[in-house]
Amino acid sequence: MFWILLLNLAVFSAIEGREIPCDTVPDNGEVEITAEGVYTFICKSSNYTLIGASSARCKDGVLNIHHLPTCVRKTPRKTSVTARYKHFICEEEAIERRTAALIEVLKEAQCWEAGTCTIKDTSNKCNDGELIVQVQFHTLNTEAHKNIEEVTDAMKHKHKANRQKRFDPSDFEDGTTEDVDTSGCSAGYITNSDNTCSQCQAGTYASEDSISCLLCPIGEYQPSSGATSCIECEEGTTTESKGSEEQWECIGTCQLPGVVHKGVYKVDNEEQAAGASVPFGSKVILSCNDGYKFDDAANFEMSCENPASTFYNTCYKVTMLPDENIYQLQTETAYVTCSAETPHDIIGFHIVHENKFNVVAGGDREFEDGVAKQIFRVTSEKGAVGKIKCMADVMEDFFETSNDEITVALVDVSIKPAAGMIANVGEAVTITALVSYDDLIRAQFSWKKNGQTYRVFSDSQSTIENSQFFKSEVVFGSVRFDDQATYSVTVKVTDPNGNPGLVKEEHSALSVRGFIRHPSDDIGRTYIVYLEGHNVKLTCTYQGMGESDALLWVDEFNKVIHKEWQTSEEEEEKGVTTSIIQFKEWPEDVGADKLKCAVFNGADILVESQRVILISHGYEVKMGSDVHAAPGEDAQLECTASSPEDLEHPPTVTWYKKNIDGEDIFLEDGHHFITNNKLDGTILASTLTVSGADKDDAGEYYCKAQYDKPVYIEILAKASIELSLTGTECDVSQHEIENGRIVNESVDGGKIVYTVKCNPGYWLSKGSGNQLYCDDDGSPVYPQCERVIIKANIVKHNDEGHLLKVSYESNSWNGNGTLCDDGWDDRAADIICKQNGFLHGKAASLTANEEDFVLTELHCPCGEIETLEHCSAARYEESELPCLPEEAAGVRCYNEPLINRVTFLNARSTRKAYKLSMKIMVLKFGEPLGLRYLDSSSFTLTSSSDQSVELEIRKAIVKLQGDSVYAKLVARKPKGYKTPKSHCIQLAIEGPFQNQTFQQEYCFNK
Repeated sequence: MFWILLLNLAVFSAIEGREIPCDTVPDNGEVEITAEGVYTFICKSSNYTLIGASSARCKDGVLNIHHLPTCVRKTPRKTSVTARYKHFICEEEAIERRTAALIEVLKEAQCWEAGTCTIKDTSNKCNDGELIVQVQFHTLNTEAHKNIEEVTDAMKHKHKANRQKRFDPSDFEDGTTEDVDTSGCSAGYITNSDNTCSQCQAGTYASEDSISCLLCPIGEYQPSSGATSCIECEEGTTTESKGSEEQWECIGTCQLPGVVHKGVYKVDNEEQAAGASVPFGSKVILSCNDGYKFDDAANFEMSCENPASTFYNTCYKVTMLPDENIYQLQTETAYVTCSAETPHDIIGFHIVHENKFNVVAGGDREFEDGVAKQIFRVTSEKGAVGKIKCMADVMEDFFETSNDEITVALVDVSIKPAAGMIANVGEAVTITALVSYDDLIRAQFSWKKNGQTYRVFSDSQSTIENSQFFKSEVVFGSVRFDDQATYSVTVKVTDPNGNPGLVKEEHSALSVRGFIRHPSDDIGRTYIVYLEGHNVKLTCTYQGMGESDALLWVDEFNKVIHKEWQTSEEEEEKGVTTSIIQFKEWPEDVGADKLKCAVFNGADILVESQRVILISHGYEVKMGSDVHAAPGEDAQLECTASSPEDLEHPPTVTWYKKNIDGEDIFLEDGHHFITNNKLDGTILASTLTVSGADKDDAGEYYCKAQYDKPVYIEILAKASIELSLTGTECDVSQHEIENGRIVNESVDGGKIVYTVKCNPGYWLSKGSGNQLYCDDDGSPVYPQCERVIIKANIVKHNDEGHLLKVSYESNSWNGNGTLCDDGWDDRAADIICKQNGFLHGKAASLTANEEDFVLTELHCPCGEIETLEHCSAARYEESELPCLPEEAAGVRCYNEPLINRVTFLNARSTRKAYKLSMKIMVLKFGEPLGLRYLDSSSFTLTSSSDQSVELEIRKAIVKLQGDSVYAKLVARKPKGYKTPKSHCIQLAIEGPFQNQTFQQEYCFNK
């Protein structure tokens, strides 16, 4: 019993020992710790090599490895070379000779005497004519390795051995060798980088072809060092991890299922084959493929506690259609399909939501080809928005949900009032659009009035009847008739990022009724003073009456008055009713009363208008007698305004005149119309003085009195005053004026005078005057217009053009001189130039003596004319605008469109050169062209006496000044050139256009 207890304690201690504290250090080794908590193991000396894990991570004071690495002393590497000699005579003497010869080779390789190489016993290595000789080398450095290569080469190549007399060819016919064994280390050892060998420790092994010590796999162990393999655990047991050293580490196992659906098993993050055994205490992870889950997790953890432990082997994938958000109206049904990829049918599906929806299965669940499906109907009574996902009851107590969820928005979109409304004018009206509120949606509103875009008064989030809504309102503080319309709102429901969801349009019609016109008279007054003999007419208009309604006049006690005086008119298309009450004499039963309109439905009054006050008083405005006045005289018109009693505040009287269209024109008090008012008791006398009356003042005049207190009253005179003009008059006719026309009318000393202007080309005869009037006998006096002939010629003025000389002649006028350039243009200049033999002409302004001006404002009629005789002008002395001396009319005449002018300012001929200075100008249609293009290369100079001699221009200075160019040229004469006494030179200048030159000649005379 004691030994059993001791054994159990030993096992327990060993199991406990699997947890290696972080501060444990390998024998003959050291530990380096990094900032990330990684422990790196190294050996203290290069004579040791590390066997096992090179690093580990420290967590909760324990290293995450099961076996601590070990530093093992390195041993000399053994490299063996084996030679097989065939057809060998296996006699002792022959073997000794062969061994002696080999020792000599080893001595030359300097390893025999150093003891780093040996020959294995060959006594039992010669059989059936084959001798096997094996040389082993013990070396810790690479220098000795060179000797190994030399010996190997000697043993492989017998011809080399023959030359060195190391082998006796007579001993064998066909000696051959094998390649060097590259591992050199024995089984159970590994080769280090410095060609040394290290023995594998317990829990590891190394086969002949291993390059490192390998951990014993799970299910095997090795208690010894230098092993070439590991020992399998007994059936039904396995190790918990790799690298087990003792048999007691073989513990009980669990058998994993032989099939895994859409996943793999993992233990310690390493995949395990389906059907594999795992040790007790192992944590087995069912790792599902991408998109698949078990128990709603991608990695489901299970434990191997005993052979009967349960391991699940199926991963499921639950999906939902549609996979996009659903946006529908609250009255509609949303359909959602749940499906699950599964190797077996499931228990059922559920829709996971926040209890906002009514969810009902839309049919039986289906299972076919590894897919289970079911359709659900999602509804809401009041509108709801929420996230939903599918859940599959895959087996008892295990549920899987879809990876994705969608938003279902069953939105309540409404407008209030939905059926429209009828509002009275002046009422406050609100039209509201509502959308059920949720954080998962946004609402946008756009309003239209009768189809046209309309502004929104407010957008907000609001609580109505304990529910949250997005709200948009059109608010009328005081509704008007022009607000009557159909209002429509387009609601766009989106997700919080603005992605579109639902669009719904709602309508609400607003009808407005009320009085378009409250009771008033024809000029809009609601406080009316009845004047004796005047007609009283009152009107009110209502819009929006029902079929059985009536619009009637009532007194302040709502009693219908004088129904026989009332008439009604209806405009059915507009829904407008007008009621008029009219009486020509004051009704005895009305008195100073207050009247109003009322809308009746049977005997009930639905709505009342504002009141109009009607008062009878003795106010009167009278006009005086008609007035006759001579032209130019002052005319006075009289008007009186009376009241029933003395007035503390007299009325304001204004005067009006009717124009030819019958319109009333207010006469503003001023210089021509002067108003004077005088109050005498109850009568105000007003006098209108028309100063210097003329023909336009004749017509009808009347006045209006405006009383401000005790009530506001405007009273028009019953009749008007006629103002007429008298005086000497005679009949005149426009047609009687020869070659002239009437341009103005005025009154002079009571006489009507007309101003006459002669037609173009005609002047008023000298002494005639320009007025048409009636003389004392009543006969018209006409001014006389006579034809004036204008002629012109030109005289040379300067390089800039010709001065125009003009003359004029009529029956009573003649003269000559210069023309002022007012009105002077290119067309007239072209006529003058052509008249003088040129092809073209342009107008110019030149300088002349101011006293020489005789004509101005020359105008020529349209059409083809050849002389100025057809043109008209004004006499300069009658002109209101004087001309300056430099404003004399002139012309630039020319035959070619392009003219060049070269003026030589200086020219000299010396013995060796010509020296020239000149001014250059180019005109196009008489206007100077810019000459910026000219430079020293633009000139060519040749001798006219001998065209073949081109003179070399040695110097050229070109200077632009205004529209001209000033040039200085120095041209060298050729050697032997004899200058004639009288001779000419030819100057060629580039023109302003391509391939164009101007020629200019200059002649010297000695």
